[in-house]
Amino acid sequence: MTHNDTRRRVLDVALACFLADGYEQTTIAEIRKRSGVSNGALFHHFPTKEAMWLAVMDWLEQRLVAIYSAADDSREASLVVLSRMFLEHVKLIERYPALAKLVFSDHLRLQYPSLKERFGKIHKAYAARLAVVIDRAKSDRAVGDADAPKDAATMFLSLIQGLGFQFAIARLPVKLSTEAERVLALYLQAITSSAKAEQRALGTIETAKGWLKAKGSGRAPARYSA
Repeated sequence: MTHNDTRRRVLDVALACFLADGYEQTTIAEIRKRSGVSNGALFHHFPTKEAMWLAVMDWLEQRLVAIYSAADDSREASLVVLSRMFLEHVKLIERYPALAKLVFSDHLRLQYPSLKERFGKIHKAYAARLAVVIDRAKSDRAVGDADAPKDAATMFLSLIQGLGFQFAIARLPVKLSTEAERVLALYLQAITSSAKAEQRALGTIETAKGWLKAKGSGRAPARYSA
């Protein structure tokens, strides 16, 4: 195998072990055994376990950049670009569910703070790319003026993370691609809705907050209507 083939083989096996066995059982020895590489080759590429997981983060960033680059076609409508990014991101989770487990793993973040920092930078960069596309959609009048690109990007990523949690962590019996399309449709409806719809939504939230406040004070909550 070439240098790059060996690295990729080890990282693929590391993700597979992490998905099947969890963090505690994913050892360097088990990764070496399943990948079929020698100790020398393994430690040449990844001298520590932390280095291996940081390499996974580098690989994840490369995949996300590739998704953005492939989807961001200036000839296409901005909402189509957003949709492409959403669906390709979900495909990445479907192919590599261990990525979702890695992102949600407190054990790894606590043991290796560098992973937390690295993921934070990846997340920030990806959100910034999303915000650019959403801002372009605003310029095209494809989304409402009230939609802040940063907020719309946060919603986009939250929905993907929620789908990843259901699929890879909770292991719910969902068909991820179908569920992703349904959720994406709701997202597009939300960011393209009228100002009146936004005002109605905000009024509903205020109503709910009033009910919770009354309940927390010990008073019998009054019946509210949006």
